[in-house]
Amino acid sequence: MSAFDVLKARGVSRLCHFTKFQSLTHIIPSADGILASGSIRSDTKNVIDTERYDGELDHVCCSIEYPNSWFLKDAIQKNTDVIFRDWVVLYIELGILRKRDTKFCPCNASTGRGMYITDDINALFENPVRCKRVFHRSANMLSCCPTDGQAEILIKDNIPRDYIVGITVGNEDVARRIYAMFKTYGVKQVPIFIAPDVLTPSWSNMIKNGRRPIETMCVWPEEE
Repeated sequence: MSAFDVLKARGVSRLCHFTKFQSLTHIIPSADGILASGSIRSDTKNVIDTERYDGELDHVCCSIEYPNSWFLKDAIQKNTDVIFRDWVVLYIELGILRKRDTKFCPCNASTGRGMYITDDINALFENPVRCKRVFHRSANMLSCCPTDGQAEILIKDNIPRDYIVGITVGNEDVARRIYAMFKTYGVKQVPIFIAPDVLTPSWSNMIKNGRRPIETMCVWPEEE
């Protein structure tokens, strides 16, 4: 089975990629969408993982169903930008797996400097997953989620804007600013969700107990 078919069979609805709010000013107006860090022009570069121990500078890092909120939490704490403090999670359509070369990692791809990266997507759902640490699936864990919440899919080159099918934020203020940004650039609006638990590691215990965090889709006046 292809990676797409494996994920669909497990009930996966999306991939996730988190980024700073500031980066949306480059992602939203461009048909190229999300670029691998090695492709971003130096004058607009705003790379989250400046180390990239996995060595995959020509790939975009994505997680499955929910974001790598542990890394996101660390990135937020290290963010020294006094103006752009907000972060967002972009939801990516699974169809991108049919359009781009991909690699997979059952844990954070930087673990062991990329030594666990594989071409087998099934490795992400094994029980247990053995990297530097051992991860087990709980009896009630959602089947759509990988065994280790930091598991990654690495997508070659870029993720075009048309494959971004949703954006999740932590509060209504950020949601309104993103909505205004879509209007300003005159591009197709995608659903915007407010889901604080998705942006923190708290979702992990929920999915291990068979529950999903609440995601509230924003409805704007002209859409009511």
